[in-house]
Amino acid sequence: MKRGDQYKVASRSRFGAAFQYSLIKKPLILAVCLAPALAGCDAPAPESKPAASAPAGAEVFTARGRSWLDVKDTASPAVWLASREASRDLAPNDPAVASMRALLQEADLRFSEGPRMIANRAVQVQGMLAERGVQESARQVIEGLVSIGQIGERAGFGETCQHYVNARAAAETRAAALDALRGKPLPASGSGEP
Repeated sequence: MKRGDQYKVASRSRFGAAFQYSLIKKPLILAVCLAPALAGCDAPAPESKPAASAPAGAEVFTARGRSWLDVKDTASPAVWLASREASRDLAPNDPAVASMRALLQEADLRFSEGPRMIANRAVQVQGMLAERGVQESARQVIEGLVSIGQIGERAGFGETCQHYVNARAAAETRAAALDALRGKPLPASGSGEP
């Protein structure tokens, strides 16, 4: 075999004709074949339509799929809870949001956690009760615990929720569970997290 022949490959076409091409020329052939496809890569990307922006000061929020408010979240706990309850996003000035905001303020006067954690805990309790076959909304949880808490008591909302879940499991009705807790001092908070 000659020195230059080691890079040549013989091939037969389907018509029986033999032809040869050099493996060294293969990159050149590849470049020629791909040139038209690659030419489009330098073209600018098509312009996308700008996203509709919210008016200044408006809160952008999506309640669907959201199960917790993080510390860094800018969403209002009242908007979040009211939106979850309505199964659609509500504006901050919606009457349902105003009602939820007032309820969270009442809870804040009685418990050591702030509105964000109260909202988070109420949603957790709603889920825990649902697992036991008890349908109770986060609003009902907060309303119930506000009804047994004293202004200025600063009890722990999370701890009170645990006692409520246990009392609710033992009692036949919501009223009976709340009455069972009403007769006892509410537990002090272990965290005081806002």
